[in-house]
Order: sequence, then C-alpha cells, then structure tokens
Amino acid sequence: MSELSPLSKKELKILSSLSMGLLYKEIASDHGISINTVKKHVKSIYRKLEVGKRQDAIGKFFGNDHQLQPAVEMAAKENFQRY
Repeated sequence: MSELSPLSKKELKILSSLSMGLLYKEIASDHGISINTVKKHVKSIYRKLEVGKRQDAIGKFFGNDHQLQPAVEMAAKENFQRY
C-alpha cells in the first residue's frame, strides 16, 4: 500500500462531520460552504485515503492511522465550539 496523502485541515473537519453521521447538506450548512464543495472535499478525502465510501474512509482513517486522530478530534472540537 502506498503512503497516504495528508488531509488538509478542512478535509479533517469534513471527515469529522462525516464520522458523526451528518448529511452533506448539514455539513455544508455547518461549514458555510455549498453542497458541491462538500462533495469535492469528500471526493478528495476518498482519493487520498484510497477508498470509495464513507464507512471505509472513517474506518481506514480512525482504525489504521492513530497518529492523525488528535487532528480529527481537534477539528470536531472546533465544530462544536461554534454552537
């Protein structure tokens, strides 16, 4: 398996939202972006993680790369601080 490309800060936030089960329209609203922009970020996340669906991205990211978990937790915390 090749080395995975690092996710951007925005992609980490999107992945965190995906892991919480949010719909694309909810993610778009929460992040102040369009649904199409969410789709572009998700496509980039899938490409970088070499997966094809949400469950695989979440499982691969959280299950296989523990060193990146703090970054996702930080992004999730930032999301919740806005409410």
